[in-house]
Amino acid sequence: MRKKISVYMFSYYFPPQYSGSAIQAISLAKKLKERDVRVTFITVNHDELAVNDEVDGFEVYRINEGKGKYGELALWKNMWSLLKQKRKEFDIVHSHGAYLRNSFIGPLSKLLGKKSLAKISLSDNDLKGIGKGKSGWLHKKFISQIDRYISISKKITGELKSYEFPENKIREIPNGVNTERFCPVSYQDKIALRKKHELPEDRIIFLYAGVIDERKNVKWLIDEWRKVAENNSGLLLIVGPVSREDKNRQFYNALKDNEKILRNALRFMEYTDNIEELYKTADAFILPSVNEGMPNVVLEAMASGLPCLVSNISGAEDVINGRNGILFNSKEPASFHSGLEKLNDLTFRTSVGIEARLSIESRYSISHVAGEYRDLYKEMLNGSER
Repeated sequence: MRKKISVYMFSYYFPPQYSGSAIQAISLAKKLKERDVRVTFITVNHDELAVNDEVDGFEVYRINEGKGKYGELALWKNMWSLLKQKRKEFDIVHSHGAYLRNSFIGPLSKLLGKKSLAKISLSDNDLKGIGKGKSGWLHKKFISQIDRYISISKKITGELKSYEFPENKIREIPNGVNTERFCPVSYQDKIALRKKHELPEDRIIFLYAGVIDERKNVKWLIDEWRKVAENNSGLLLIVGPVSREDKNRQFYNALKDNEKILRNALRFMEYTDNIEELYKTADAFILPSVNEGMPNVVLEAMASGLPCLVSNISGAEDVINGRNGILFNSKEPASFHSGLEKLNDLTFRTSVGIEARLSIESRYSISHVAGEYRDLYKEMLNGSER
């Protein structure tokens, strides 16, 4: 009988903690399971939860990290203890993220005789400061021992090359989306979902979905929306969890106060596990973020058949080509308002939404992405180089 490939995936945040990276990892793991790849998760125990748990049918190990400046040391020690104990149960360690704390999988895997790969999750972020100072030197030392680097966008690929990472170790594999869960619906179903969520049935709904924080540029979006809300019959619907950094909800509440000013033109909704329903209520999607790797929410919106108006950030530039969505420059608000005006036209929204769905089906479905990862795992275990 052919031996299954066994992968231990490390994600610093994991449910019940909200993390787009973890959501992507679980979605990938489900499709890998269908391809005879066994996935086990390792994460940090942020909330004193069960050390050994099960989430969505996958075994999860939660390990502790230390407090303060050198918290990584305890994290690495605990990761080493776990993987040494489980060394006969896995072939590959796959990290979602390539920060210093993640990069320890490089030397750890080498010591255990295993393979490793790390996905760079955010441009100009995961690798920032590498090679500079003591921590940067250690980061470079650790990450150089990782077997493969996963780039999720052309911008990140360029970043890796600029740091002189070996090109034969770099693989460009984008994030993927579940095209069965995120899909277009009929007009009748859209109206039924709007009734369910108490949303207006006769207005254009522009949706933002994602964490409510400064990097996502939500304040900028609301400020720009205020300029046109009086002459735009649409509703801006903002859905997402409060940022972990916004511990007292001060940032979130300050933004939400705009509901009182804009009245029926703006609405906030808490994040829901059934987020696909809210994509299906919308007519268009907006993401004004200042930095990403490859934004999952854009893939989800496009898979749902929504025309997207997205800032020209890493990842978005790869998937949006003008026919299937609109890019804008957040430093040039006029480009945003021009795109917003185009999205008021039903014919335009319909054609762009159709192209958006086709683009996702051809390249960004999670099934396609899982196939690429499985092939890469096989290549690594066979010891071949491309």
